[in-house]
Amino acid sequence: MKPLAFFLAALLPGAAMAGAIAFEPVAPEGLDAEAQKVVAVLQSRFPGQMPVFEQAGYGAWGAIAVPVGKPLGPETLSSAVNLPDAEAARAAVLKACREQQGAECTVIGLIVPTGN
Repeated sequence: MKPLAFFLAALLPGAAMAGAIAFEPVAPEGLDAEAQKVVAVLQSRFPGQMPVFEQAGYGAWGAIAVPVGKPLGPETLSSAVNLPDAEAARAAVLKACREQQGAECTVIGLIVPTGN
């Protein structure tokens, strides 16, 4: 499981869609209105960051999660990648996020094979 803190680029406007992987937003559960706004911005920018993710070794299937009830920022993003399917990615990222953040977490997106 990889923390996304070093992916500050995820907060910048993105470029083009990646070749082998794509970002699929997931409706987060349990977030307050302010956190939902932050997640919406992140979700809008993740597609353009897929080339950066691929260069870092991220592949499908993967997932990105954030803690519930904590201020959100790059250091609070958790990820799990290169797993056999979406359900395995969801389970792995939720476990990693809980361990990293000490809080319940919610999935905000999946990293999927392009054309899925």
